[in-house]
Amino acid sequence: MMTPFSISPNPAALFLTPSLRAAMHKVNYTINNRQGLACIFGDAGLGKSSVLRYLAGSYESETDVVTGFITEPEISSSYAFVRGICQAFELQGRRSLMDQKNTFKDFIFEQAKAGKNVVMFLDEAQGLDSAMLEIVRSFLNFESNKAKLLQIVLSGQLELRSRLNKPSNRAIKSRIIMYSLLDPLTLSETKAMIAHRCEMAEIQVPFSPEVIEQIYNEAGGVPRDILRLCANAYELSQLMGERSVSAELVSNVIEREAAMMADEVSA
Repeated sequence: MMTPFSISPNPAALFLTPSLRAAMHKVNYTINNRQGLACIFGDAGLGKSSVLRYLAGSYESETDVVTGFITEPEISSSYAFVRGICQAFELQGRRSLMDQKNTFKDFIFEQAKAGKNVVMFLDEAQGLDSAMLEIVRSFLNFESNKAKLLQIVLSGQLELRSRLNKPSNRAIKSRIIMYSLLDPLTLSETKAMIAHRCEMAEIQVPFSPEVIEQIYNEAGGVPRDILRLCANAYELSQLMGERSVSAELVSNVIEREAAMMADEVSA
């Protein structure tokens, strides 16, 4: 039995809102039509990593697609960045940046000759500097007369969007075919997500509509924060032998989290 309110980016537990469905549609369009670059932007906790894992998983069974997933890019240097990308595709490490780039280029063209569509999913891309973004742009030059040979999906916090808007990054920004900005949940979507999680865990929803609204207001519609509050309140109610989670119990959890945050700031 799954933990009902885990905040791990488990694609199997992902509740698909219209915002997430729209983002997936745009990424699928970019990949399937071999258009090159798609971006997903959003504040922390809105589900970017879960979406990316969901998308990557959906292509794993396709024999004409080769995927590489970079959970968190290595940003200590441009060389380390490219080496990390190569590792995601199980390519051999090289001693220089140029050799590492050429290894990746050779791989892309080999896959193209074999009729394969290569897709790179890169999460937490907000840390990429202009030099690394320029490397990503250069990879988009791997193309035939009809299509891109490498499809790239960048996912990152709003800092990534701000970075792409800088004049120095105009070249890569112009290559974005589709981009998506993830929205916080609405109250009705929050209720549906909690019901979805409880159904998967085979438990009754332990929150009244009023308590769900309390959690929603505190979390501001951010899925990760909603699930964290639900998890803490639900586990506490289980320890107390209660079947449902009261508004008072949720308030206690909120106060406890606020006190812990205050202690961390003062430490």
